[in-house]
Amino acid sequence: MNDLPARPRVFAPLGETLPASWYADPGVFVKERAAIFARHWQLFAHESRLPAPGDYVAGVLAGYPIVVIRGRDGQVRGFHNVCRHRAAQLVPDGVGHAKSLVCPYHGWSYDGDGRLIKARDFGEDPGLDPAAMGLFALRTETWKGLVFVCIDRNAPSLVDWLGPIAVMARDYPLEKYRFYRDKIREVDVDWKAYGDNYLEGYHLELMHPALCAAIDVDRYTIDVHDRHEFFHLYGPRRDGGLTQGLYFYRFPVLMLNLYDWGASIATIDALGPGRMRHTNWYLFEDLSPEGKAERDRIVEWAIEIVSEDIAIVTGVQRNLNTGVYDRGRLSPKHEHGLKGFHDMVRRGVAEYDSGWRPTVRAG
Repeated sequence: MNDLPARPRVFAPLGETLPASWYADPGVFVKERAAIFARHWQLFAHESRLPAPGDYVAGVLAGYPIVVIRGRDGQVRGFHNVCRHRAAQLVPDGVGHAKSLVCPYHGWSYDGDGRLIKARDFGEDPGLDPAAMGLFALRTETWKGLVFVCIDRNAPSLVDWLGPIAVMARDYPLEKYRFYRDKIREVDVDWKAYGDNYLEGYHLELMHPALCAAIDVDRYTIDVHDRHEFFHLYGPRRDGGLTQGLYFYRFPVLMLNLYDWGASIATIDALGPGRMRHTNWYLFEDLSPEGKAERDRIVEWAIEIVSEDIAIVTGVQRNLNTGVYDRGRLSPKHEHGLKGFHDMVRRGVAEYDSGWRPTVRAG
């Protein structure tokens, strides 16, 4: 762990924010989609949603329709939710079960390992090779019960991508925590505006009275680990507070909060420039009826904090869109997290400009 340079405690000038145009420009979003979202692992499902062979979860990440399914061999695999015949969507978004993935357009069917089973009533075509017409596979790996996918076929392994987080979280039995409920919101906020808010404690005393009653904000810190592209957030609990644990933000959009009772895990799907879907999962080790009131108290407390954040950043996004504001100055005392976050965004955009593109499918 000594190779991870934490943020310096000397408050040096940090310079300016990203330009406001980057939070609404379709051209910038094209670059982010390819060089940031396609190249990084993204949380997609919880294994508890896939208990039996044939169970699947389908959705969209950064514009890519995706389905993950548990095969007959028990393995969870991910694919682009795209039929190889005429590009129809195979299954609707959401949770479901299917013995095979059957295209609703022309009836082509695929096994849980992606192999083409049958091209229904297709006719004689010597050029049709079923072995070459399986679904386009995604990198799919699990960690502690969480299912991640990656668009870029050449990405490092999930454990390598998590890096020190996997080591630091080893004492939290996340794989034993079970899904309790979620909260999903689609809002007119760019993913970066939400990340900006999450990665600074400057606003806490003004915006989050319930959070400040729970943690000692005077000791709140955010350490930037630039080489591994993650942030370690630390907020010690006050007496009677609800939030003592281990908190990470893994670039670009994974928010992982681990507690002794369970976990609050959030992620963002960037729907476009200035638009996002925020998904929060609440996992608990104890799902007994007797604990329901306490679980609901914790969840509602956490939901309220996110609601306060979304309310303020919705106004921020509106003002970023006006063209009046361009850049701001970063606080040397409070906003080193933003500086690290913005540097990671800049690197991704620069890599796209230099010609880097993800390998989105094999072959």
